[in-house]
Amino acid sequence: MKAVVFDFDGTLAVLNIDFSVMKERVFDVMRGLGVDEGSLRETYLLEIIDEVTQYLRENKPAAADRFYEEAHCILQSVEMEAAEEGRLLPGVTATLERLRRRGFKVGIVTRNCEDAVKRVFPKINHFCDVFVSRNSTRKVKPHPDHLTYTMNALGVRGEEAVMVGDHTLDIQAGKTVGMMTVGVLTGRITRAEFERAGADTVLLNATEICALLEG
Repeated sequence: MKAVVFDFDGTLAVLNIDFSVMKERVFDVMRGLGVDEGSLRETYLLEIIDEVTQYLRENKPAAADRFYEEAHCILQSVEMEAAEEGRLLPGVTATLERLRRRGFKVGIVTRNCEDAVKRVFPKINHFCDVFVSRNSTRKVKPHPDHLTYTMNALGVRGEEAVMVGDHTLDIQAGKTVGMMTVGVLTGRITRAEFERAGADTVLLNATEICALLEG
């Protein structure tokens, strides 16, 4: 293994984003444009925004860009509010430094906006080789483009890298591009859920990755 790629929220940090409030505020904008959320309720919010934007481009072109911008303003507003109380999990910076001293390249990827992440972790670029928020890629994980872009920046192939995350979509994303996948129990996903998703390993937290790789 040559590189370790980490998710951010729930893996390296706690932001406590209220996704239900975020989603309802976006749905209010959709309803104002005559779009019923219907079956979209169970879809991830970024993907909902993309789907509705495409629908509007085909049916109400004048409203598409306005909806996309307003929806992303809502996301950023809620994320920034959560970031005010956000914090890194214990041992994170020491773990990132230890990995790099051992010769591993380190990437951090997130579906969150860059400003919110940097409010919680202002020196993030000092502790990793590449940081890719949703502002830096059109398609976010679990879409393979997010991790493919990151691995290209790190100069590694899928089989040379580990994806570490607190959600099953991190496992899905990593497996899609051939990475080893590691679930961590610092989010809301259980060990059984990670195992069903096909995670290669499940750890209590991200700091245990050093012992795993060095062992």
